[in-house]
Amino acid sequence: MLNNEFDDEPEPLRRVKPTRRDHRSRRIDVMRELESGVVDERPVKERFSREFKNPRIKKIKDPLEKIDEKDCVEGLVVEVHRRTCEVRLDPSTSLCSAQDDIGRETVTAMYRATTSKALGEFPAVGDRVLLGQVNEDEDSGEGVGSQKYCVVRVLPRKSELKRPGPRDSFRRKLTLAANIDQVVIVASVTQPEFNYGFMDRFLLAANLNNLPFVLVLTKMDLLPNGEADLNDDIRDFMSIVDKVIPVSVKTGVGLERLREELLGKSSVFSGQSGVGKSTLVNALVPGAELETGAVRERDGKGRHTTTSSSLFDFPGGGYVIDTPGIRSIGLADGDDDMDGETLAKIFPGFFEGDLFTCKYSNCKHLKEPGCSVRAAVESGKLSRARYASYLRILNSRN
Repeated sequence: MLNNEFDDEPEPLRRVKPTRRDHRSRRIDVMRELESGVVDERPVKERFSREFKNPRIKKIKDPLEKIDEKDCVEGLVVEVHRRTCEVRLDPSTSLCSAQDDIGRETVTAMYRATTSKALGEFPAVGDRVLLGQVNEDEDSGEGVGSQKYCVVRVLPRKSELKRPGPRDSFRRKLTLAANIDQVVIVASVTQPEFNYGFMDRFLLAANLNNLPFVLVLTKMDLLPNGEADLNDDIRDFMSIVDKVIPVSVKTGVGLERLREELLGKSSVFSGQSGVGKSTLVNALVPGAELETGAVRERDGKGRHTTTSSSLFDFPGGGYVIDTPGIRSIGLADGDDDMDGETLAKIFPGFFEGDLFTCKYSNCKHLKEPGCSVRAAVESGKLSRARYASYLRILNSRN
C-alpha cells in the first residue's frame, strides 16, 4: 500500500543559533535613526544587553519632553563608549552612584538623539555636560535603556582636538578630546621607527585647533649614545616644534621635566600604536594601570592596547587624557580651513616666522614660478623629507 503524501508531518525546522554578526546587525544606531525621524517618537523602547541576550521592555520618558535645566546636574566626561559615557559629578552634587578613589561620584549616562543632533556628534572626554533624569529606577548598568541619567546638553568647549572619521562614515570628524590646554604627541626613536608624515599631520591638527604642541620622544634607552644617535628625520622635526622632551621610562630620563610640563594643565596624549604611550601614562599617573603591549615582530608596528579615550587626574593638579593609539591621521575632506592653498601657506617649517614668501599667493609649491619652498629644497635649506611629507598630505586630499 502506497503511503499518502499527507500522512507524514513535515519535520520542524532546526533552529539556528544567531551569530555575533547577527547580533551586531541589530544594534541601534541612534544618529541614523534620528535622521529617519523615528527615534524621538518612541517613549517606549526595547533595550538589550551588550550581545542582545535577555531583551527587555523599559518605559522611559519621552525624549521630546523638555527636561528643565535647573533640575540637571553638571559633570565632567571621563570616559566615552558607543552609546553611553561615564560622568564625574561636581562635588556639590549628591546622587546615589559609584565613587572614585577620592570619593567623587560618577554615573553612567546615555546619549539622547536630540542632544547628539544639536552637538553634531557625541560628547567627548573632557566635555562639561548637564545630566537629566530619564528613568525613575536606579541605574542597573545593564544595557543602554537601564541608565537613570542622560546627557541633556554639552556645555561650550574652550578647545578641542578633532580627527576625520572613516571615509564611509556619515560623521566626517571625530573629537579625540575637549577642553584641553596642550597636545602631547608621543613618538619613539625606534621600534617602531619615527613616522615623519604622521607627525606632520598631527602638528597641523594641533595648529588648526590653536593648541600648543609638545613632542615626547620615548625609548631613549635604546640609543647607546643618547640624543647623538637621533636620525636626521627626527632632528629635522625637532627644529620646527617649540618643545621636545626625550624620555625613557626604564631609566627615568626626562620624566621629571615632563611632569613639570603637565602640572596644572589638561593634556591630551596621542601617538601611533607601539610607541610606549600607555607605558608612559602608567609611569606618570599612579593607578592608571593601562594595558601595554609589545611591537609586532613581523612588521615592526604597534598593537592597539588602548581602545577608548580616558581621563585621569594628574598628581598635583591637571588632567591627562589618554587616547587610542592610531596608525594614521588624516585631514578631513571638504574642510574649509584646510584646502590646498591653505595647506601650502601653513605647512610647518616652510616659512620662517610663518611669513609666506612665494611670488604668487596661490602657490602650492608644485611647478609655479617664483616658489621659495622649492628653491629652499634645491639649495638644501629645506629637507627633501619635509617637502615629500607635504606632497603626500596634499595629494591625499584629492
